[in-house]
Amino acid sequence: MSDLYLYDDVPVLRNKLGIKDEKTLDLIEAEQSRANMMILYQRGFDDFSPAGLCAIHSFLFGDLYEWAGKYRLINIEKREKLLAGRSVWYSSDEDIPRDLKAAFKKLHTQGWTRFSREKFVSALSRCFPQIWQVHPFREGNTRTVVMMLTFFVEHHGYYMDQELLAACAGYVRDSFVMASLDQFSEFEHLEKILMDAVCEEPIFYDEASLSGLDGADNKQEQYKKYQPEKYIPEPHYKREN
Repeated sequence: MSDLYLYDDVPVLRNKLGIKDEKTLDLIEAEQSRANMMILYQRGFDDFSPAGLCAIHSFLFGDLYEWAGKYRLINIEKREKLLAGRSVWYSSDEDIPRDLKAAFKKLHTQGWTRFSREKFVSALSRCFPQIWQVHPFREGNTRTVVMMLTFFVEHHGYYMDQELLAACAGYVRDSFVMASLDQFSEFEHLEKILMDAVCEEPIFYDEASLSGLDGADNKQEQYKKYQPEKYIPEPHYKREN
């Protein structure tokens, strides 16, 4: 059975711009979603629910995809190098509402306001992978979950180093993979980078720090600690049952 999200003649996601070249679509999607992230961040967000997750996804990707903000209608998989080519077992399409409800229930039963920063990060590293593993959308799941994670962190009085997470996107995604292996899950990888990213003081980005001047060398070394090579995203595929 064919993937209803792809064009019939090329394996590229159907999109509002009619782009049928995968590299071109990837580039435009990355630029558009990044711009929309900045707009949404300036507006603020505090709906930490399945509906809120859909709203974020719709805002980030609605310019390109008709299905933005809507649960996928097929089962998907993605070959992971970390798993020797196997995929994380994402929720079946019919289980998405149930699994998201359970994941957000877990999120809202934590004692966030009582936690130290270390305990706060530890709990984040266990709650948000459960949301991520549902993978409710055809594409754009990690960016959507990380966007909500950022809002959640700052809603509770901390500051998120978004530059660190963006520069180490490959490590962040791999960390979610390793934290989504059921009884074999390893949460320490996500916890490690979040301990650096979740801060008690505001983070200021200026042109010098972003262009390689002043303290940028320290930043670059920090990035290399997590991601020594450029991250190249890979697509998801329809899972054949």
